Amino acid sequence: MSPSLRPTLQACLDSRRNNLDFLRFAAASGVILSHAFPLGEGRGTVEPLDLFSRGQLSLGRLCVAVFLVISGVLITRSWERTPDLARFTWARVLRIFPGLAVMLLLTTLVLGPAFTTLPLRDYLLSADTHLYWLRNLTLVNPQWELPGVFESSAYSKAVNGSLWTLKYEVGFYLLTLGLGLAGLLRKSMVAVGWVGAAVAPFVTGRLGFWPELYLYFGGGVALYLWRDKVRMSPWLALACTVGWLALTWLGYGRIGTGLFGSYVVLYLAFLPAGPLAHFGRRGDLSYGVYVYAFPVQQAVTALLGGRTEWWVNAAVSFPVVVALAALSWHGVEKPALTLKDRPPALLRRLRFGSRAAMQGNG
Repeated sequence: MSPSLRPTLQACLDSRRNNLDFLRFAAASGVILSHAFPLGEGRGTVEPLDLFSRGQLSLGRLCVAVFLVISGVLITRSWERTPDLARFTWARVLRIFPGLAVMLLLTTLVLGPAFTTLPLRDYLLSADTHLYWLRNLTLVNPQWELPGVFESSAYSKAVNGSLWTLKYEVGFYLLTLGLGLAGLLRKSMVAVGWVGAAVAPFVTGRLGFWPELYLYFGGGVALYLWRDKVRMSPWLALACTVGWLALTWLGYGRIGTGLFGSYVVLYLAFLPAGPLAHFGRRGDLSYGVYVYAFPVQQAVTALLGGRTEWWVNAAVSFPVVVALAALSWHGVEKPALTLKDRPPALLRRLRFGSRAAMQGNG
């Protein structure tokens, strides 16, 4: 097929048949495999990808990148389709926080009492027990520990180490919202931001994970903004894969993932849709798998008496995590999302202001 006849990303997005649900589920499952190495075999256990990338990427970090690339595309499209402050914000709140809140409650009131080494009364009366739910729900100042829980694990006292990415995800939602309201969600602005994120780690180490994670999210945003020009070609996907592998082997895996990996992720998401296009018809389990996996894997390690092979930890944990994710989707997340077109009055009051701002930038 001539390159000019390859479908554009715009055409792929217009078609509702895609592999996005499967790809997100696969990424969440990959995080389980990645965490199984240190949680099963002990801290310091090195994954194959970590070796290949010279410490730049683990499988878990790569899977987080997959999430963020897809998020960059879908969140930008969501804003362009409904450039309304109230509805955009409310939809994002419902996607993240109801499932997170229930998971934190179960962690605090079920898992914690089951695994704490403290007397139950001391555990329940500890200020840290009550603050765990609040701090992690607000994402402002995450608290990793619950009193007496998993103290002898590879990640000592870290009850749910996966939650560190959520504040960045929400931060990028707010960035998209801010740029959209200001009329700056444009190709030039995103390109400058992406270049800045690539250069920032070489200039300053004070920005934490923001530059790296924006390489992935921004890669998705950029491809979306150029969606009418980007064609989904297997040859270009192959070339990007080779480029990504080369940069990764040279020790620039994070830049390579943002620069080349973003295209590969979207190509895989929109391959000619077969049975995987129906993967999510029974529910989108990816978020539940992500937020429940780490505490379940910690519990499996404790129940098995400590160190075990990584694949044992993953194999025992996986069905439990999927079951919890299914309950979360059908019992919490899906019902919450039915309310996404009905933002609360406080947010609705801001709607007029957001429209006025966009008209002023038009």
